[in-house]
Amino acid sequence: MQRIALSAIALVLSASAGSQPGARLWLDSASLGSWNSPGLSLPSAPQGPKNPDPRCRELVRSPASAEGRELRAQGWDLIGTPTESGQVQVIVGAADYDGMCRPRQYQFFVFSRGTFVGTLSPHLMDSRTDGSLNRVSIEGDRKLKAYYARYAQTDPLCCPSRTTTVLFSIGHDPPVLRPLTATTASNLSSSAPR
Repeated sequence: MQRIALSAIALVLSASAGSQPGARLWLDSASLGSWNSPGLSLPSAPQGPKNPDPRCRELVRSPASAEGRELRAQGWDLIGTPTESGQVQVIVGAADYDGMCRPRQYQFFVFSRGTFVGTLSPHLMDSRTDGSLNRVSIEGDRKLKAYYARYAQTDPLCCPSRTTTVLFSIGHDPPVLRPLTATTASNLSSSAPR
């Protein structure tokens, strides 16, 4: 009986890799559309039960900027090192953590010249799910690239088989973040044995 229960749990976990609602819709759409608009307010972190493991609290860092303090005031845990270049700052906020203290219900918040200009996903993300954002590079004061894990149904949770790179622009009049293009590429090396 215990073996059947463990098999059922394993099946649910493996199926969840590619099943984050909405991720495929916006990343695979021919027209990316924008969920950000000028004058956005910082969203509050979702409320609800949290992982009580004290080890997860060790990941949370103190705010190092006014923007970080604003996010903290909205209930977000600040995690990771902010990505900064020139007038652009990207800060990651999480609302919860899974059993291994990986972020759940997290978002990347973009600020330009101290103003919140938008998020890098139209919805909150969970680690190790399709469409989860894991890296950002700033390409100047008006552009940045975001890299999203893309899981096929058969991918193990450790290893998404593809990455979608989205190029964003930051307008200054009015200040707002908008996706421009998305490109998906395989993570598999072309020199790997077949």
